[in-house]
Amino acid sequence: MDLDEIKVVYTCGLCEVIVDEITDHPCTEGYRHIYIDNNHYFYPVLDDGKTIIRRSQLEDHTEVWSKMN
Repeated sequence: MDLDEIKVVYTCGLCEVIVDEITDHPCTEGYRHIYIDNNHYFYPVLDDGKTIIRRSQLEDHTEVWSKMN
């Protein structure tokens, strides 16, 4: 495979959808900042510039929305 053929995609850390363009994704609407981790997952950032919004799944498969600083 030629390196020119590799395309970087991103995964939303909230809904797990894989996208080419982060800025058009509905989970980022209303947020001015976005955090992208080393695995190309992205998360909305609150206006404080350091708190991200993320979704987690507990052992009993309950989903929890949380803020991470």
